[in-house]
Amino acid sequence: MPARTADSGQRARRSPPLRHTLLLPTLLALAPAAEAQQSGTAASDHVVPADTIGWQSLAQDLFLSGESSLVDPGRIEPLPRNILKFGAVELLPKFDEQLVYDDNLFLTENDREGDFILRSGIGLLADYRFGQGAHRLSAGGDATRHTFLGDDADDFTETLLSAQLELTFRRLAFALGNRFEDRTDPLLSVFTGKIERTINTVHGRAGWNDDDRKFELRGQRSTTEYDDDAFTTFDRDEDLLALEGAQLVDEDAWAFARIDLLARSFDQGAMNDMDGVAASVGLRMKRGDDIDGMARLGLRAERFDDGVATDSDDSAISPELEARLRWWLVRSAALELRVERTTEFSPVSNYQTATRGEATWMQQLEQRLSARLGGGIEHVDPSSTDPTFFRYTLGAGLRYAVLENADLTLAWRLRLRNTSAANGDYTGNQLTLGFSLRL
Repeated sequence: MPARTADSGQRARRSPPLRHTLLLPTLLALAPAAEAQQSGTAASDHVVPADTIGWQSLAQDLFLSGESSLVDPGRIEPLPRNILKFGAVELLPKFDEQLVYDDNLFLTENDREGDFILRSGIGLLADYRFGQGAHRLSAGGDATRHTFLGDDADDFTETLLSAQLELTFRRLAFALGNRFEDRTDPLLSVFTGKIERTINTVHGRAGWNDDDRKFELRGQRSTTEYDDDAFTTFDRDEDLLALEGAQLVDEDAWAFARIDLLARSFDQGAMNDMDGVAASVGLRMKRGDDIDGMARLGLRAERFDDGVATDSDDSAISPELEARLRWWLVRSAALELRVERTTEFSPVSNYQTATRGEATWMQQLEQRLSARLGGGIEHVDPSSTDPTFFRYTLGAGLRYAVLENADLTLAWRLRLRNTSAANGDYTGNQLTLGFSLRL
């Protein structure tokens, strides 16, 4: 039969969600117990112990996509325990090999097909500090090859490249960066077969702070382009300009207010352009490495040019909510929570309202062994009369430090979708065995 492309962290009819395959580290998989972070004896003067939390945070800053979706709750990111250091330049090479079994490659209600997939990933993070450590130039890249052992899906490769320059002075701070992603569309895939696209995001920020006040101006432009001519009507630019002011209200807490200016424009005029404004207030709290949390509540007003008949209204006012918490209750156990409600791009309407919630638990079982368990729920409601749907995910994983710089991982993930649309439901399981090197 003709080759098809699959979902699952694999390219379903062309390519898979970024968070499942681009090896993006998550803060929950940071160094749990002190014993698990020991680097041992360096092999040479150029191999030095890694700041595990610092490198995981850097990877997240460089690689975290601007889009939001449910993560894989069972994935435990391997830990960097050593790095290469050449003067002021620090390097973290990465290698990952995984064997995945997916029992529903194309996430269909009927005609289920299973297959084994080999995922081979290489990557490199680089960090250079100068100006007595006040300034920083960081860059990184990841490439993951998905090889299907059966004949029903096409092999493919995903890539992500990112670089950022940060300049820090006594009261002022500036940053400028660029992120390039070659991956699939997790929103469009809900309504049709997955397709290949690229996203290029230029971003920057400027900030001022003193002991008890902060102000920051952030901006970015994301350009999305689809390879398949059938989907170029979704080619678009999305702009964000945000101004935020914060006041210290406690030793560990900052209250803040934020105003966002938003815009979305389509290249071919086949979808409705949008401009909007959002206002929100919130609280941030960080207590060492033990607690890191944020909560924000606001309103978003959007206006659409209505050149294309999709919705009966050409404007919308929507509540907005964002909250997250990472809490190390003890050195060996952590809880992470995330809740989000926002509006975003939809291929069938002016916008869609997305509400997501996730909870994960990380536990260090013994010096070399750690575990993760979690789940998530997502409700998507297009602004047109198209059906709403729920998506659920459950997962569990283990990580074992088999060598000084090598980890074995075992993970399971369940994905389930429920909707009133005909043949729109699905259930899919994945089981993944992995081996990772971080030097």
